[in-house]
Amino acid sequence: MSRFRTIATAAALASTAAVAVVAASAAQASDPTAAAPWCTGDDLAIRVDDMRSPSVKDKAHVIRFVAAEGVSCRIGGTVSNLRFLDSKGNDIHAALNGRQPPYSETLVGGDSYAAMYVASNSEGPQQFPAFVRFNLPGQGKLGALVTVAWPASGIGAEYVRGGGITAPVG
Repeated sequence: MSRFRTIATAAALASTAAVAVVAASAAQASDPTAAAPWCTGDDLAIRVDDMRSPSVKDKAHVIRFVAAEGVSCRIGGTVSNLRFLDSKGNDIHAALNGRQPPYSETLVGGDSYAAMYVASNSEGPQQFPAFVRFNLPGQGKLGALVTVAWPASGIGAEYVRGGGITAPVG
């Protein structure tokens, strides 16, 4: 009888472990974001575009994080060390402000991209950076430092607010 219980217990434990592995695999398959590797600077083609602002008092821009051809990866959180630069690469000391946005991750690849929205005042003095530079989010560490061309429309000198990296709105 003792040997039967040992075998039955071992069989029950083995089947429980198998169910846990299958459940974890199914959860990962239903969430492709979890299965994709984290995006690095080499995985992404990043660009900045003007966009229509919902407020007449603000300018709006979107930083698009598009996967390089053949790449699928995930990105989320916020960028670090955001700086606006002149054509010579000097910091123009834009008035950055804002708060920590909620954390989310987005899968980029194929037709999917991630976005970071930037708002600044459209009334009053303006600054005209040539580039924006920032560190990508890393996993527990600082990600790659990237520099991206900024549109000729410029930014407001009184404030610049940037959100977190998210799936595109609309």
